[in-house]
Amino acid sequence: MDVKTIKQALDEKGELMIKTDSGEVFELHKHNVTFEESAGLIHIDGGDELYWIDASKVEYYWIHKAAKEE
Repeated sequence: MDVKTIKQALDEKGELMIKTDSGEVFELHKHNVTFEESAGLIHIDGGDELYWIDASKVEYYWIHKAAKEE
């Protein structure tokens, strides 16, 4: 997946869930995510930890609609 697609979806929805090809799941919020489009990277500031995710490794995303998914 490309970084522009993820950025656009996050801008539209405010928050997203993404799953990488290694099975890791991350929650993205507009207030703690930045994008380095030229390098295809997603930067997540998780407070205690920072994550750099290669957007090409994102298999899919979905809209996080509730605090608890059933």
